[in-house]
Amino acid sequence: MNRAHFRAWPYLVATLVAAHFMCVPISAAATLDDAQMENLVRRSYQYVAMYNTNNNFAMQEANPFSTNGWNKLFVPTGLMDHTVTAIPRPNNDTLYLMAMLDMRDDAIVIQFPAFDSKYVSLETSAYDHYVDVPLSTTKGDFKKPTTMLFYTDRTRGYDGEPVDGIDKTLKMTGDFAIAFLRVAPQASEPTRMQRNLEAMKKQKLMTLSEFRGGPMKTSSPVKFPAFGNDQTVFRNNFLEVMQFVVNHTTFDPNDEMDREVLEALKPLGVEPG
Repeated sequence: MNRAHFRAWPYLVATLVAAHFMCVPISAAATLDDAQMENLVRRSYQYVAMYNTNNNFAMQEANPFSTNGWNKLFVPTGLMDHTVTAIPRPNNDTLYLMAMLDMRDDAIVIQFPAFDSKYVSLETSAYDHYVDVPLSTTKGDFKKPTTMLFYTDRTRGYDGEPVDGIDKTLKMTGDFAIAFLRVAPQASEPTRMQRNLEAMKKQKLMTLSEFRGGPMKTSSPVKFPAFGNDQTVFRNNFLEVMQFVVNHTTFDPNDEMDREVLEALKPLGVEPG
């Protein structure tokens, strides 16, 4: 898999300061020297950042772009401007359509519409901060509607088998993920922009069970550790958050960054399982 990294690094310096106040048991912290502590923060920071980012889009009612729940959409009605703070430095010439996915109990199906735009891309990321771009106009996508299925190694009742009516399947690395469209609206052409806004309203999200004509499966209960901003997590509940993240993430034993973060967490008792 060709992995890109979510753009989180500008906030790392502030978080390194927060590391001095990390929620780590004294007995564990005593075994870490300064270099190990810095390595721990550098390896885990991206996960904390994406834990907060994804959860804020899915569950933060004060976020004006929240989907207000998992397996739901936020559909924009216009462009963002400089007053937006929910997304760091959003492009004011781009439409963002958010889908927040919980793939624990069933695979998720999204029906993407066609767009009249020179640039559209679908970006996905779980808590592990790796970004995939499975659909893009640069690859010839979005000329016609596309039905896509999302799942993980832990998705119950689905293991990657072909499904009639599905155009593309993506195996995600995390159970809780974001899948968002970036659409150039062609704002200099109002009629064309309106067509793209109307197209966004046609996007549909459903579980695989619903796609097959059945009822939606009951969601398993889940308790999310407190989220908000990165510094607060490092100070107050770092180990709890990282254990939750690790439990819901697939790590590649052949990937150096995956191996290194697990090695950094292991002395603190945080391991998959």
